[in-house]
Amino acid sequence: MSINQTSNLRNLGYSNAENTVDLPRHRWYYYKEGFSPFLVEKAIESGDIKKDDLIIDPFNGSGTTSLTASINGYNSLGIEVNPFTAFLSQVKNENTTVSNLERHKEDVVGGIKTGFKSNLVGFSTFSQTLTNKKWLFNNNVLSAFEGGWQVAVNQISNPGLKSLYKLSLLSSAMTNCNARKDGKCLRYRPNWEQKNFDENSFLKSFEENLDRLSNDIETTVIDKKPKILNGDCRTILEKSHDFKKFKLCITSPPYLNTFDYTDIYRPELFLGKFVNSPKELYDLRLQTVRSHIQAKWALPQVTDFGLLYTETINHIIKNQDSLMHKSIPIMVQAYFEDMFNILCLLKKRADTDAQIWLVVSNSAYANKEIPVDLIIGDIGTKAGWFLREISVLREIKRRKTKHSPDITHLRESVIIFSSNRAKNSLKS
Repeated sequence: MSINQTSNLRNLGYSNAENTVDLPRHRWYYYKEGFSPFLVEKAIESGDIKKDDLIIDPFNGSGTTSLTASINGYNSLGIEVNPFTAFLSQVKNENTTVSNLERHKEDVVGGIKTGFKSNLVGFSTFSQTLTNKKWLFNNNVLSAFEGGWQVAVNQISNPGLKSLYKLSLLSSAMTNCNARKDGKCLRYRPNWEQKNFDENSFLKSFEENLDRLSNDIETTVIDKKPKILNGDCRTILEKSHDFKKFKLCITSPPYLNTFDYTDIYRPELFLGKFVNSPKELYDLRLQTVRSHIQAKWALPQVTDFGLLYTETINHIIKNQDSLMHKSIPIMVQAYFEDMFNILCLLKKRADTDAQIWLVVSNSAYANKEIPVDLIIGDIGTKAGWFLREISVLREIKRRKTKHSPDITHLRESVIIFSSNRAKNSLKS
């Protein structure tokens, strides 16, 4: 199996979301883990997708695939296990008018200024307590958010309009959070205590967010809305009757990097009342792909993922002393088992001449680069797909760690499968 190192997709920003910060609707909430809308457009063009064909993303995240498809007039379906990001992808496709937004603005601003006691005060690390040396939100930021929500937004009867305001409040809260997302965790901002985020900085952020929404709903109207399903994609792909067979699947599953995205988006999940207790958060974690070690998973059963996998897992097992956690070998096996099951389910849902574009990154364990792209290439063929190409998108610079000190870069690739043997070359 060969890697296309000179793909016309390489080093053009297709695999990251940095170019979404200025794009209408995409910019409503920056989602660092996303890929570029231009990759979606490239896949649509390459696959000769028609307007009535179905485009799906089983790991829809913040909705890059579903929003890009909708903006360009294609049918799309997004499946997302995280209720906050499923909400986010739905809201990005809402239409309204500037006058509708303006009609409620004064009430929401009044609620922000008045404030309302948040039930997150004193909970975990969300606020300052006698024992917390660091906390995510200053109390007056939590009060401003809750005031805008309870006093005004929660009273709006129109669901779409209500969601737009809720997103603006959530985005404002995270702009005024003492920590920000950095890789696999929330990291406190430099000099966070001196920033003194309060209701005034929250209000400024809210008004800026509302201005962005107002500009974009006028210039970019969504004529064909996607269907967004919140839940475990494995369950939905197996049991749902809500959608027809797909022609294009473009997605990026969780990387094999021990990142727990339910934890990274814990502030939004609790602020937005998508979860209301640690147990609900843990139950959500159990529905995710087994790509991290933050849950007590069912043990994997399958081991036949090809020669590359066998060589990789044997190296990891032989060098367990070099691992950051003893559960990593089981996690690696479980991850590839999950990916095999998902690719099998997708094969059953695929239309004639369907394609999958799968964005993945390699990983590093026990001072060895794990060829995730090549292993998934093997797994896809085992699941009944025909491998068209594995194209390198970029080399990601990696932070040096004591567990894999010699691995400085990791390959990020797009794996392209087809349900038809004849479809074996990319359009340039």
